[in-house]
Amino acid sequence: GLARGVPQPGPLLPGDRLVRAPVATRTLSAWFPAAPNAVWPWLAQMGAGRAGWYGVDLVDNGGEASADRIVPELQRIAPGDELAASKFGGPAFVVAQAVEDRTLVMVLRSARGRLRTSYAYVLAPEAGGTRLTARLRMGGRPALGALLAAPLVLAGHEAGQRIQFLRLRRRISGR
Repeated sequence: GLARGVPQPGPLLPGDRLVRAPVATRTLSAWFPAAPNAVWPWLAQMGAGRAGWYGVDLVDNGGEASADRIVPELQRIAPGDELAASKFGGPAFVVAQAVEDRTLVMVLRSARGRLRTSYAYVLAPEAGGTRLTARLRMGGRPALGALLAAPLVLAGHEAGQRIQFLRLRRRISGR
């Protein structure tokens, strides 16, 4: 299927050790009809104010449409690079690991540093295409309000991840 949720955290993935005692973990994966080296360029250029996040552009990219092509000048990505989470401000994702055609791991800290989130994209060749797995892990010492809002935030994240996978699949397959 396009995106399937994994109820348990599953096997250890790159980036998992960046959030040691997660209060929430969400893992979704999807199959794409292209080799990892055709999927990677779309991931490498992500970020608000870059190529977008291919999700809900109004929220993720200030209403500007995410790129519908590979942008050569946005293909360099390395640890330490900052990727804006939103054009509306707030903390940025910091690239922790970028292994071309294999792994992109980012970390985001809340404004007060109490909540740490890792986000990993892992590509694996599978049956004439690529299995792309996205894992979100949140940990730290979130405030009570954040804990109470977590189910709503995670449901929104899951819906957004499914939209991102759908839009990426369309772009990669040229539809």
